[in-house]
Amino acid sequence: MAASACGAESAWTACPVENTGTEVTIGASQTRPGRDPLEGNGRQPPSTSVPINPGCTDPLDRCDILYEVELLREVTLNDLASFAPQAPPLTGQPTGVAIVGMPANFVVDADTHTVTGELFDLPVSVRFTPVSYLFVHGDGTAREAPTGGATWEELGQPQFSATATSHAYGSRGTFTAHAAVRYSAAVDFGNGWAAVPGILELSTGAYAVDVLEVRTALVERTCVEDPGGPGC
Repeated sequence: MAASACGAESAWTACPVENTGTEVTIGASQTRPGRDPLEGNGRQPPSTSVPINPGCTDPLDRCDILYEVELLREVTLNDLASFAPQAPPLTGQPTGVAIVGMPANFVVDADTHTVTGELFDLPVSVRFTPVSYLFVHGDGTAREAPTGGATWEELGQPQFSATATSHAYGSRGTFTAHAAVRYSAAVDFGNGWAAVPGILELSTGAYAVDVLEVRTALVERTCVEDPGGPGC
């Protein structure tokens, strides 16, 4: 009787079968005109909301959320012109004087320079680090060094000792020397330092050197003892 009711094309719409191991129970539900076909069978009606796009279910790859990303253009050395450090001075030993054939010691005291400000309307920190030095002696020669040098006193060396930044002039005269300090640059907009392509080169002011010759002569007293003596 139950089997014929489920097989008939009538108002019966479902024939659930339950097997308990000792008996088989066949049930049925009936659809009546004007009633919800799911009424009485414990099932919930389908949701009327719009289904989620299957491609948007990954919480890490959501295509239903819009993001606005603003990219900064690449920072150049020209952008950092207002942040650049002042060129340090060039000094020498002995001060303003050199002896033909003997080392004159040149020193540039340049340090890492960090400054804050605004760039592209954003707060930024800018760092300049000296990476090399070019000493131009004014007699047609130049010398590159990894540091700005140090005084003889700082090095613990006697006067007229050769150093990594010294130069011996070959003739007497007045020469104008200068040095170029080369800096690398980096910027930090709050998420770490980023290097800026290129090298910033700053030139020191001019430094005049009077190169003299030393001649040996026998005198009665030293210049300290007789400041008006020959050669004093």
